[in-house]
Amino acid sequence: MKVQQLFGFRISYLSFAVGAAAFLLAACRINHGLVNSTLPAGPGLTLDESFNIQQGVFLVDALQQHGPLFFTPTVARQVFGAPIYLTDHPPLGRLLLGFSHESTDLLIPGAELSPYNVPAARLGACFALSMLLCLLTEFTKRHYGTATALYSATGLLVMPQMIGHARLATLETVTVLMWFGALLPLLTWWRSEKSPSNWSAVVSGTMWGLLMLTKMQGILFPPLVLMWAVYRLRLKAIRPLLIFGICGSLVFFVAWPWLWLDPLTNVENYLSRASERQALYVWYFGKRFADTDVPWHYPFVTALITVPAVVLAGLVLRLVQRKLDEAEQLLLAALLWPLIVFAVPGVPVYDGSRLFLCIMPPAAILAGRGVALAAERCRTAWKNRASATVRHVLRADGLIMAALLAVAVLLGKTLADGAILSPFAISEYSDLIGGSRGAERLGMEASFWADGLNGDFWMQVPEDSVVLVAPVSHQFQLPEIESLVPIIRARRIQLEAFEYDPQSQKGLLLLLHRLADLRTSLQHIPEGAKLIAEVRFNSVVLARLIDTTHAMWTETP
Repeated sequence: MKVQQLFGFRISYLSFAVGAAAFLLAACRINHGLVNSTLPAGPGLTLDESFNIQQGVFLVDALQQHGPLFFTPTVARQVFGAPIYLTDHPPLGRLLLGFSHESTDLLIPGAELSPYNVPAARLGACFALSMLLCLLTEFTKRHYGTATALYSATGLLVMPQMIGHARLATLETVTVLMWFGALLPLLTWWRSEKSPSNWSAVVSGTMWGLLMLTKMQGILFPPLVLMWAVYRLRLKAIRPLLIFGICGSLVFFVAWPWLWLDPLTNVENYLSRASERQALYVWYFGKRFADTDVPWHYPFVTALITVPAVVLAGLVLRLVQRKLDEAEQLLLAALLWPLIVFAVPGVPVYDGSRLFLCIMPPAAILAGRGVALAAERCRTAWKNRASATVRHVLRADGLIMAALLAVAVLLGKTLADGAILSPFAISEYSDLIGGSRGAERLGMEASFWADGLNGDFWMQVPEDSVVLVAPVSHQFQLPEIESLVPIIRARRIQLEAFEYDPQSQKGLLLLLHRLADLRTSLQHIPEGAKLIAEVRFNSVVLARLIDTTHAMWTETP
């Protein structure tokens, strides 16, 4: 069996071109605050990036030093037992960011004042998005044709959440890539009522193992496989499911040497981490909730208001047309399953659509399929107009034609708005509610990750100034920003946490508009305070710097 036949993929020029376009679209906005850089401003340094970059570089250095010995017990204890190693996430996603950092650091000048080059690491997430678009385009082209491939790829590319996360050195985009990579074998080999071969089950399990090596969301995947296999195969599902589970578990365990040091304890500690961490808070319809107390409908509403209206229209087009085939049924299940899991009371959910970003590729494919079928139906109706009156054609397909026209209008509006080209794409909402401004009126979160603090913002902050910051999410946040944003070091700006004592802490106050953590009294400029700098996205405030020297506080902040 040839390798090409083994994996069923030979990347076409179309898929390669789409992947390259996705890479360029994401990479054009990776500058977080370089010194004298020609790159346009991108999102500011977000909360998790410093940890991911540091860990990625550490793992790459260890791999370069030890090579294959990296996976031996002695070296595993030396590397993974070191105090510098963090066990909060598996190593695969961070390794990709680390490789990206080490291979492109010298190509992106302007970070010489910082220990790490953040944009260089961000290129790893851009590459993950490129691979995702490449795989998605190739799959849809092979199964449904070029038109569906182009519509689906376009649908994913116009999602601000996908593009926005691909510009950050975080694990989200890599996780979505691995989730879709794990879904592809199921879409290819687990569709019919015939049991997949042993080799197909091995490949499927291996891909799930790689997903587990990226982020904890991988534990959501086996129940989806189980439900689908039982639904399609009944008792014939037992053999491939056993192979799937064994192979995936082996890949996860063997490729993460930290688990070897104390297998039972470390596996238990990793799986229980989510329930033992500090609570995060969510701003939802103007109210503050702890992450485990968020209303059950949060994931469904959040998905509805963050997926672009043009994609939602395509989804509706697909659902109202002919019956879904087996692959589409699985895609629909993969879209709904994460939302259902995070809707279960008590399951932590936070940061908008970040935790269930894996629903975006299935949504894009189904939407692309809906648009392609509608376009084909309209084309056939127009082609047969000679044998039917215009009135008959409009009666039969008028609604489909109108819906297709609406999709075209929505796509044009989405592209014209330019949200995917904005450095603050992750703060965008759907046209369904009026974008970010509509979300603000509904009482939704303004900014989750302090991405508004980019180079353009810091250039407005006076040199040699001391800036108080609120809110501060963790003890390392401000030191990491000072260390990893070169423009801050170049302008000699010092950051200190605001202790909510306006009498003793007067001066420059930086307010991050993560509304779940920013006190209500600080969401507006107090009387007497002077506005120094502000970051807005579609008129919604993401961050604000004020001088409180002469502020008159009406209430204690």
